[in-house]
Amino acid sequence: MCLRLVFFIVLPVLAGAQTFSEGRFIAKNNTLLWTEKFEIKDMDEPIIVATIKEQLSAKESIQLDTLLEHEVVSGYLIPSPSASIISARFRIDILYERYIVTVSEIAEITQSGEAKLETTFLDSKGSFNKNLLQRLDKLDSLLMALFEIKQ
Repeated sequence: MCLRLVFFIVLPVLAGAQTFSEGRFIAKNNTLLWTEKFEIKDMDEPIIVATIKEQLSAKESIQLDTLLEHEVVSGYLIPSPSASIISARFRIDILYERYIVTVSEIAEITQSGEAKLETTFLDSKGSFNKNLLQRLDKLDSLLMALFEIKQ
């Protein structure tokens, strides 16, 4: 019984200790995600889906998946001359009057070639490298501008 109590208390603490966040970036188990919730007022879900598809497909650095679900839009970020991100995977979940964007598998151009963000921005413990927070803010601004939909 005592052993069960120890597992019940200790395991959730250990699992939660591996999650770090810096702004909209979340690091868990040495995997880096960017996520943001955007509010859209006075629009129904089908209109939000159509607007997102239309505006994102017009952007040169976004390629939408051909198989789209009803309330989920997904795709890839592809290289563009104006961005340091050369590849990433994204998913947009559309809810009532809002949508949530999650970007994963992000890679950027570095001096030595292509590098996953995890290798650049996370230290050996999986937490954020405090010396690179300005670069992280620039990537955050880029992703915000890329996924913000104009009404």
